[in-house]
Amino acid sequence: MIFDTNILIYADRGVVSAKELLMDTPQRAISAVTYMEYVPFCRNKRELAIFEKMLKALRFTIYEIDVDISYQARQIVKRYALSHSMEMGDALIAATALAKNETLCTSNSKHFVVVKGLVLENYKPTI
Repeated sequence: MIFDTNILIYADRGVVSAKELLMDTPQRAISAVTYMEYVPFCRNKRELAIFEKMLKALRFTIYEIDVDISYQARQIVKRYALSHSMEMGDALIAATALAKNETLCTSNSKHFVVVKGLVLENYKPTI
């Protein structure tokens, strides 16, 4: 399962259900875009080191942006940017899930629901 940036942020902010979701998922992945979106949430290098340690300890796969993902993201933006305000980061994350044939877990499913063929798991934070 690929996790959207918002799931990692909820876990970082102490939302127990987000932490449990991450811990209970046997195969965890993120897009390189999610990594790049998350890093600015770190307040210092110590927090960044903790984030990277968590990714390693939980054996996250980080999918790099390749030619196929780039092409699919461009098609998603072309199709949905004007009609649904699809942004580059979300298009790249969706394209990654499609290219890797993985479910995308997000709390912002409205950003992704229009993408045909994308399998979503909608997360609602509970405290």
